[in-house]
Amino acid sequence: MKREIIMEMNEDLSSQNLIEQMKKVFIPAHLRDVERKYDVKILLAVESGSRAWGFESKNSDWDVRFIYIHKPQWYFKVDEQRDVIEHMYPDDVDLVGWELRKALSLLKRSNPSLLEWFNSPTVYLADETFVRRIREVERQFFDPVKSMYHYNHIYNKHNERYLQHKGYPAKRFLYYLRGILACKWIENNKTLPPVPFKQLVEATVKDKTMLDKINELILMKKSERECDMMTVDNSLVEYARSMGDYYNNCVNTFWPEQNHITDEMLDSILYDMVITQKNVI
Repeated sequence: MKREIIMEMNEDLSSQNLIEQMKKVFIPAHLRDVERKYDVKILLAVESGSRAWGFESKNSDWDVRFIYIHKPQWYFKVDEQRDVIEHMYPDDVDLVGWELRKALSLLKRSNPSLLEWFNSPTVYLADETFVRRIREVERQFFDPVKSMYHYNHIYNKHNERYLQHKGYPAKRFLYYLRGILACKWIENNKTLPPVPFKQLVEATVKDKTMLDKINELILMKKSERECDMMTVDNSLVEYARSMGDYYNNCVNTFWPEQNHITDEMLDSILYDMVITQKNVI
């Protein structure tokens, strides 16, 4: 076996070991550190962004997102308190957390980013009671119209900012394509699109040639560094642009039947999680 191949195999093994260490040791340690520093209890912590979607680069950051609660007295203050925690660690772990009341307010408004957090394939910390309560209500608060607009905005933003140039990082095209395929999923299913990109692709792309090209692009993206420029196959670009144009034309006429529910379930979650955790923090 050639020396170069052996070195590459060793590098891959070392990289995989580091990833496992990050997931099982370093990131949970950072989360416990945040709990101590800010005197909070983390109810759910997950991976978001490219690592959750499954097309991270070799040097992608860790985009850890979490929901947390304070001690009960925090909720009885006249002045509004800061409801976001942001903390960046030297090992490229980017932590962003939303306080529970803020998170439930965003769930009420069917915030797609929050819904993706709730459905991330990579979970670092989870309070079983909280997760169960969220699972009971999250689908009722999903709004397909808001989500369609959200993903339509994402792919148009990436098209306007990045894809008009001759060269651009592959991740920009994948972000663009993901937004388009999410719109297709919502049109067909009226539910939240799968967070893992491969699942979304397999469910929405029926053209085998395009499917192969997308999978090849994902493999290339994962083998390169974050900002490396890569050429995207012209036929795949045209395929994506055709779908993008279609959803630009129909997004304003997409009005499926929606749920009409009260805030009582969310109020109950907020009350129960704060009160029952008062002696735990």
